[in-house]
Amino acid sequence: MRWGRLLGVLVVLPCLLVALALFGRAAWRSEQYFHYPKPAAVLPADFASAREVTLRTEDGVELRGWYVPSRNRAAWVLAHGLSQTRVDLLPEARVLRDAGYGVLLFDLRAHGQSGGDTSTWGDKERLDVRAALEFARTQPDVDPARVGALGFSIGSAAVAEVAAKDEKVAAVVLLSPFNTLWLAAAYDFRRFGVVTQTGALVPFWRRGIQLEEVRTIDAVERIRPRPLLIIAGTEESGQPLLDTLFTQVGPYAQTWRIPGASHGNFTATAPEEYPRRLRAFAEGALPPLPVAKEAAVEVKPVVKPAVKKKKAPVKKPSRQTQTGATAR
Repeated sequence: MRWGRLLGVLVVLPCLLVALALFGRAAWRSEQYFHYPKPAAVLPADFASAREVTLRTEDGVELRGWYVPSRNRAAWVLAHGLSQTRVDLLPEARVLRDAGYGVLLFDLRAHGQSGGDTSTWGDKERLDVRAALEFARTQPDVDPARVGALGFSIGSAAVAEVAAKDEKVAAVVLLSPFNTLWLAAAYDFRRFGVVTQTGALVPFWRRGIQLEEVRTIDAVERIRPRPLLIIAGTEESGQPLLDTLFTQVGPYAQTWRIPGASHGNFTATAPEEYPRRLRAFAEGALPPLPVAKEAAVEVKPVVKPAVKKKKAPVKKPSRQTQTGATAR
């Protein structure tokens, strides 16, 4: 009996040690997704019309960004992905700017030049998107009812959640979205099942991130019937999850899966078609304002009083004129 127990311990203990090692490694690897360098943003030469702006979120985080004024009374707010900065969405910003839209590019919390100690993968970034929308709506060159939002990856999660609850978001573009934050956090650690997936979630729990509250697959239902465009690449990880999302929104959203594109390299993969589709969607969702017609005014004709004309004195013809002689 004693030998049986000892044998059991010898079998179970190595398994536990392996499980703990896998758990710890997953937690350590996941932790790396919360710490990124914060490079300074350099304003491109073709964005000379942009100005530096500072936003403040509801929880007191300062966000830095650039704002390009609108030429058509509409604007777009752009939210980047994990480990990125506002610079990574310059291709999309150029497309929208060239179409006349105002564009607000900003660094999410804990990224770029913005404040904040840690990313929350779309959870508290919802506050960042709200602050950006509020800024855009208060610009004198923008009609507050004509502001859309575009997000990439975790930025798309924040945009979808905010738009689902804020009906004033006029149009939405989601680039490389994920179904739920829980699935996004655990998907890459699925190889060893619950052990590594649970380990990967430890950094999220430690930061108080609300994994179950960020659910793009539910948020898109509340965005309808507003214009919605979703784009992803066929080479991104999590294709089965994208299948589910694209099938769900098929009846009411515009969707496009770019052949050969991976996570975020849409411009490089489809340099002509991607900008064309993005602009076409934007112009369909937020078309140029119609020229206001002048109010019809009834104009009554001005009747001037009749003026009697004086008759010119009649000269008596000379005798020569009467006889047809030519005057000399």
